[in-house]
Amino acid sequence: MRYLPIVGAAFLILAMTIQFFVSYRSEKKRVIERIDSEIELAQKDFIFELYDIQDAGEEMQSYVLHHIDEPLKLLHQTRVTLRRYPDILACYVSFRPGFYDEEDYWFCPCSWRKGDSIAMAMYGDKEHDYFKAKWYKGALTKDLSAGYWSSSYLDEDFSDPIFTHSVRVDKDGEMACVVGFDFSMIWVDKMLEDIKPFDEACCVLYNSNGTVMLTSDNMGKRTELNEKSMIIRSSMLSPMDLRLKVGVPKSYIWKSVRNKMIITFVVLMFGIIVAGLLILRIWKNQAEYARVQTENKVIEREMHIASTIQMGILRKGQRSNVKGDKWTDVMLQAALVPMKEVGGDLYDYFRKENDLFFIIGDVSGKSVPAAMFMSATVNLFRSAVRRLQSPKAIMEDMNAVLSDNNPSMMFVTAFIGRLHIPTGELLYCNAGHLVPIVYSMRQGSEATKILSLDPNIPMGYEGRFKFKEQGTMLRQDEMLVLYTDGITEARNEQHEMLGSKRWIDIISKHHNAFREGDFEAISNIGLQFVGKAEQTDDMTIMTITKTSADEPVSLRVENKMDQWPALRNILHNYALCAGMDARALKKLEVALEEAVVNVIHYSQAGWIELKIKNEELKIILILSDNGTAFDPTAQAEKDIEKAAEERQIGGLGIALVKQIADEVSYRRIEDKNELTIIKNI
Repeated sequence: MRYLPIVGAAFLILAMTIQFFVSYRSEKKRVIERIDSEIELAQKDFIFELYDIQDAGEEMQSYVLHHIDEPLKLLHQTRVTLRRYPDILACYVSFRPGFYDEEDYWFCPCSWRKGDSIAMAMYGDKEHDYFKAKWYKGALTKDLSAGYWSSSYLDEDFSDPIFTHSVRVDKDGEMACVVGFDFSMIWVDKMLEDIKPFDEACCVLYNSNGTVMLTSDNMGKRTELNEKSMIIRSSMLSPMDLRLKVGVPKSYIWKSVRNKMIITFVVLMFGIIVAGLLILRIWKNQAEYARVQTENKVIEREMHIASTIQMGILRKGQRSNVKGDKWTDVMLQAALVPMKEVGGDLYDYFRKENDLFFIIGDVSGKSVPAAMFMSATVNLFRSAVRRLQSPKAIMEDMNAVLSDNNPSMMFVTAFIGRLHIPTGELLYCNAGHLVPIVYSMRQGSEATKILSLDPNIPMGYEGRFKFKEQGTMLRQDEMLVLYTDGITEARNEQHEMLGSKRWIDIISKHHNAFREGDFEAISNIGLQFVGKAEQTDDMTIMTITKTSADEPVSLRVENKMDQWPALRNILHNYALCAGMDARALKKLEVALEEAVVNVIHYSQAGWIELKIKNEELKIILILSDNGTAFDPTAQAEKDIEKAAEERQIGGLGIALVKQIADEVSYRRIEDKNELTIIKNI
């Protein structure tokens, strides 16, 4: 402990030395890169500005060739050019000696800016002998496309230095004239100020002979850049042979490095102080750590007890392998593996005669709160399933209780189903849970499909929410697979999710393991994908396999009108599970009601029996009674579109049945009336 200040001081000196060299090299590199970047941008901006001047030259070349014999038009075009290009100060067309007339030695239509207006004149005389000008001579030595770019010079007509761009125009292979443009470099002065990479930097523009033309130094005192005290970078600005130099004082770099050194010093001093305090804190916390370890062991033991209690809520529950009951007509298997000691996944089931009720769910959140909400959900299901018949009613009853006094806004996604085992009718209601999968192996062929789901909302949000009930048929040797998102969202070491597609492939390839409840084999398959990655959520699987042969639904009731709701209920459930849409089902219910009312009123029967079966996408209703022989299909059909006073009495019901059904037939067999109604799905 007594050597800690010495060690800290040595470490501080070493760190500061390293920081100095690293910071200086890094800052110098950054400054140079910034200067080079700004120079490159300046080169591009410069060239883009000159492109406008060059475009004006090409336009004037073309215009002069087409109107070379019309001097007034040429004069007018020079004015048009000034209006089109605001950076051009003057535009002129200087013809070679005696082009129009040998006596007219100089001839030059010209326009130039004069204040806010544009002046025009036929320019050229002994005092303004343009043949001796550099821009005129220069254009004669350049090719037609490149033209001539002058250095800066002062002109009596303009207050600021100007540049000239000139191109010659040839007519019939001979030089005819030179088109010239004068433009100022005021925009270059602004460009120099804009490209300064730092406030302390200075930008200087030199002409071809090394004379300073423009500088960005606001005081105007700095015309040369000192290479000893500055970092300097330069580049040529073509095509005018100008050189741009940008300099940054080395003091700027020292200032930046000094600031970083101060920050580093403060951080290191703070780190040394904190490290010393941490060491003292560690010594003082040894006893506290031992106490916490003891408390953790107590908490672990209590969590283990909580896990045992929670798993005990599940039917025949064990943590690693939870198996359900086996019956002769249906087989149910289930397994739940929590991520921690306790979790929020759940499943349960209850058999009531030929109906198997079941639920699978996933509570929001983790650990103890989720486990408590899970336990409440299971107990509510066990209470509701003994009082209610439909999954919709069970789910709405549970949701009303879970939503009441739920300030934490916890919720549970769930799938509740009721399987009528003899017929395979599966009514279900979904509350935001994952889509179940049906695996079928019938008549030597295999198929995997997912159920159609209306997601609804999870339970616990809104107590008055009306859930939508759906249905399907679970045939013999078909297996329903239900699961939670801990399976499909399991991730491997590369953070890839298992996903629904891989999960369906696993079910198809290893369906026997699912059917027999060999969840150890299924777990090994999942581990091959996950590898050494940690489990991130609870995992639950439930499989339900119908092992008995499919039977038609059948119900015999007394020949009384108050028995009609029971007949309608079995038709509604069967047709919904068979896949009939709501509109067609409503019409079929009307047709059956008309036939039942006909039997009740006219047959004098003691009982009515309804059988329903599903064959080749058809719903077949067979309505039987032990009344007197009567063939309703033989009655004369009524026109149901006629007004009531125009129709004969009777026969309206069977007419409506025939209109709704796809096929209607009657037969008398063994002293019974048998009416068959067929409706395509």
